[in-house]
Amino acid sequence: MTFNSRSITIFNTMPLAFRYLAVFVVFIFAIGGTGSANAQMSVLYTFQFDSSTSSFPNGQQPSSELMQGADGNYYAITAFGGAGGCPGLIGGETMGCGAVVRITAAGAFSILYSFPYDASNQTAPNGVDALGGLVQGPDGNFYGTTGWGGTVQNCAMPFMSGAGCGAVFKLTPAGALTVLHSFCGVVGCGALTVDGWLPMGRLIFGSDGNLYGTTNQGGNGGNIFNSGTIFKISRSGAYTILHMFSGNGGTGDGANPAVGLIQASDGNFYGTTQVGGVNGAGTVFKMKTSGAVTVLHSFSTSDGNGTYPQSALVEASDGNLYGTCYSGGANSVGTVFRISKSGSFQKIHDFSNASGNDGYAPKAGLIQASDGNLYGTTWAGGTNFGDSGTLYQITTAGALTLLANFDANTTGFQPLDVPLQGSDGSLYVTLVYGGGQNAQGVQNQGAIDRFTTGLAPPSPVIKSFSPAQGIVGVKVTISGSSFVGGTSVSFNGTHASFMVKASGFIVATVPAGASTGPITVTTPGGTATSKKSFTVL
Repeated sequence: MTFNSRSITIFNTMPLAFRYLAVFVVFIFAIGGTGSANAQMSVLYTFQFDSSTSSFPNGQQPSSELMQGADGNYYAITAFGGAGGCPGLIGGETMGCGAVVRITAAGAFSILYSFPYDASNQTAPNGVDALGGLVQGPDGNFYGTTGWGGTVQNCAMPFMSGAGCGAVFKLTPAGALTVLHSFCGVVGCGALTVDGWLPMGRLIFGSDGNLYGTTNQGGNGGNIFNSGTIFKISRSGAYTILHMFSGNGGTGDGANPAVGLIQASDGNFYGTTQVGGVNGAGTVFKMKTSGAVTVLHSFSTSDGNGTYPQSALVEASDGNLYGTCYSGGANSVGTVFRISKSGSFQKIHDFSNASGNDGYAPKAGLIQASDGNLYGTTWAGGTNFGDSGTLYQITTAGALTLLANFDANTTGFQPLDVPLQGSDGSLYVTLVYGGGQNAQGVQNQGAIDRFTTGLAPPSPVIKSFSPAQGIVGVKVTISGSSFVGGTSVSFNGTHASFMVKASGFIVATVPAGASTGPITVTTPGGTATSKKSFTVL
């Protein structure tokens, strides 16, 4: 049993308690599967039910993509579970408000933070039900969002008197959390007459050092079900709404973005909305740093190119953007597409739900791995019973290869997000449900899998550095990607002391003897050289 595009959209935006009930319906149909996983797939960790406490103390349902921290460990947020006491509705279970978890490449697991529950007023003041995942900043802290909760109580859920409209938070590597912004919803608060609510996508750091994100709901109109927003927030919590989407059902620039943004090499931001646009079936849009939005493509139910995108875009090495549609296409179950930054669109693959399929209904987008190919997951399909989802490789020309089938009883099933290529070259995937059973025979609720492909470690990329000039001893922040495990930083050939702050940030000190020239960063994946020179004063 699987969700169609309408039901999955409803599923993602329905209150947490109803969503939990829906999971059990899906699970009944999926647990009968006994299909074998690909031999290269191994289960790194499964999230188990503790019968003695009627809870998932280590987290439940990892619903966001994995990230690798500066320390080389892997981090995820679970939607539920942890030590928090959010109540469940089934069998007296204590659901938990979610947790930030850490796992080593060897599988050693620890909880960094559990979101608390305040039983006195039935609220989750720091957030609950995180869907967007984490990003690590140049300060070494983690940043993320929760779909519900926070300190502004305008978006109540059935079992909480004021669950809140979601929150943006900062979390130190030591586990201290600060709420930077609680979303106000359409009621507004303080200087905000209206705000977004229900952030579902991952935050990103823009080239200006601020965080950028989206909300699935809120914005224009004063109605609780609005079309969503794009926002900017500093690391200290200064918050600005950049754009409010104009509406649902065939108007304007789209509605209800389910994912976050990317900032491409041209400096502009790009994203998708899952519905809306001139045809009502979603859009691809571009946003300038000023907040001005241009629609690059409106999806349609009539042209066979796909509908209702629920995934983030990726900029590949050819300069084009790639993404997926959850439904539509030749077989009505999703597509992979390519679009240029000027809006030239081409469908490159149609998913199929025919017997022996390679997966379909992708909720996740794509990554480009070290071999230049794209990798993604499907929410449903594959050859295992229960339509449990797949991991696949696809070339930029559209040739797709099935890599692995997921199943409930071993690997977990239904991946919600893209795989992550770790610094060891392996692909890591979070599965929302399943992953076998605990000692008492209770089904696990999620897993983290590792897929070993023989891929080389990803090469580092330098995008920018700041400041552009300075004297010996000045600290320079280098921005880019795949810096984990960095072994050397040089200023025009002179080695410098440095610290890897995140996969995308290194802070280096201009060394004695340095001269004007490019900066290089070396990792196990290779060496990157900056296009611009750093000027030594």
